[in-house]
Amino acid sequence: MKETITSPMDAAQGAGTLVGREETHGRSYPHIAEKIGFILTLIGAIMAGLWAWNESGWPNHWLWVISICGLPLMTLVVSEGIGRIINTIHVNAD
Repeated sequence: MKETITSPMDAAQGAGTLVGREETHGRSYPHIAEKIGFILTLIGAIMAGLWAWNESGWPNHWLWVISICGLPLMTLVVSEGIGRIINTIHVNAD
């Protein structure tokens, strides 16, 4: 007797996706451009931190706050923005 597949979960046990849908493959996502954007943002944050500690003349308590809170958050926000710009360009490139 041949066993019939009754649910998408059963279909996923063999070949197919978890919910049993058909997948199509499009263009590959530009991961390298996103990684380069992150690296450039990280280098910019390091340069800003070096400038703040060596040449800004700001009080030490502000330098610590900027180094521990400000620069990591700035790096996160800017790199996320770069990633979203790359994603928008990728999606609208058709």
